[in-house]
Amino acid sequence: MDESDFDLLRFNGRPRAEDWRPVNMTRLKVWDDGRRLKPSDFPSCSGGDMMILSQNAKEVLGSYLAQYGELLPLACNDGEFWTLNVTTFVDALDEEATQAVRASDSGRILLIRKHAFNSAALRDAGLFKLPQTPRGLIYATESFAQELRRHSLLGLELEPIWAPN
Repeated sequence: MDESDFDLLRFNGRPRAEDWRPVNMTRLKVWDDGRRLKPSDFPSCSGGDMMILSQNAKEVLGSYLAQYGELLPLACNDGEFWTLNVTTFVDALDEEATQAVRASDSGRILLIRKHAFNSAALRDAGLFKLPQTPRGLIYATESFAQELRRHSLLGLELEPIWAPN
């Protein structure tokens, strides 16, 4: 994958399927220090603001993920891989209780240091983005975590960022 291709995989929540051209990627099998990488359903650059899936993950999670965004194909000579463009936004951020760095001119959120959410807004969510940070993180709820566990998928670690009161 070319370094500029990473920008193509940082989505802002707008649908892209209509004009999508698969990004070329190379599947890494060995770290720079010679250690072999274990096969994964979510290759190493998944997480945070990007999610890449193996064909296996797409087959078992595809219909679940389609509720929250688009699965877009990637070009790889070592298997079939997909990226998820999350197009679901949930305005669940409790901005008063959230600790964030904001732009001095506009007040726009640049970085969230400590999250706080309105629990009621997350009731039907599985995966989502925040309207305050459309190019930012992909958020997952317990619903998505349960799907991962149910299918024994490997390679994606979810980190709790907030516990409801």
